[in-house]
Amino acid sequence: MGVMTTSPDVVPEALRYLLRAVLAHTDARCNKSDLLLLVAPEGLPETMKPFEGDKPDDGDNENNSTSGNLIVTRSLIALTAFKLVSAEGAEIVATDTARRHWSKPSDVSARSLSRVLRSQLWQGATAGDDALPADPDSDLVNALAVLHAWPEPLRPFDFEGGSGRRFDFAQAHWYGPNKADWPITNVVQFAPFRRWAAYLGYAQHVGKQSVIAEASQALVADLHSLPRSRYRVRDFIDHCVRQLPISDGGSRTHWKPDDPREISPGLSMTLSQLEASGHVSIPPAESDRDSMVISLGSDRAGRNVSHLEWHPQDVAKERS
Repeated sequence: MGVMTTSPDVVPEALRYLLRAVLAHTDARCNKSDLLLLVAPEGLPETMKPFEGDKPDDGDNENNSTSGNLIVTRSLIALTAFKLVSAEGAEIVATDTARRHWSKPSDVSARSLSRVLRSQLWQGATAGDDALPADPDSDLVNALAVLHAWPEPLRPFDFEGGSGRRFDFAQAHWYGPNKADWPITNVVQFAPFRRWAAYLGYAQHVGKQSVIAEASQALVADLHSLPRSRYRVRDFIDHCVRQLPISDGGSRTHWKPDDPREISPGLSMTLSQLEASGHVSIPPAESDRDSMVISLGSDRAGRNVSHLEWHPQDVAKERS
């Protein structure tokens, strides 16, 4: 199911705002109606009426309270799927997971929420069939797997048009021609996928409609405890895959290269960006036996690498 990708109403700041609101209440629990009043208070449609000018009231215009209700309801569904809140009758309660990560509302920063959502996403997505929590968003995971496994990662993806590559074509490669089987079935769903892929640190936006695979932001944060040292590239990739299971050899990857030495497109892009940002240094390969190949496209020569130096730049430390 695609909790994050099926509705444009589920946006990062709405999740953060609502989670902060729940944590602000006594015992981190409150009525859902209280959350709705925060987002779309009673009387808002009447208050907004003077700003609508001479716009005719045809009965089909979106009601602000209705829109706020949708945002609250769907955002709470997402927070529940990620095991950050639960519903107890009419009350919304912050889970032990949420309270373990954030002791007070102001701790819920954009960066920390992104980090916790990543952890919860993979905890569910890599669990066994009978394990809990259930996969919070399988469509998001599968779409990310497509994004990171398709060759030539420097070329941006659009959904089915524009100047970039077609994401619908890439999905059909793994999921067949039936759109109903695709993780992202249309351009409407592509917009929230693009939003969430970037918010989680697994992609970069290109222009207003395109996206490329690039996970350096997420890996710098999630590998914060990895000692600064020199690593065989194969060992470093293993560390990356533990944080990003859609990468090389991960449990949710689509990458199955003919040459086992070839690094996946998404991770090739990510390693290149880590180097450009000063988080790693990649010297010339020392051994063919240990080397792997970073490939960014058919028009670029592959780069043999055997070792790298991991020396992440200081990032803002936040409560986890």
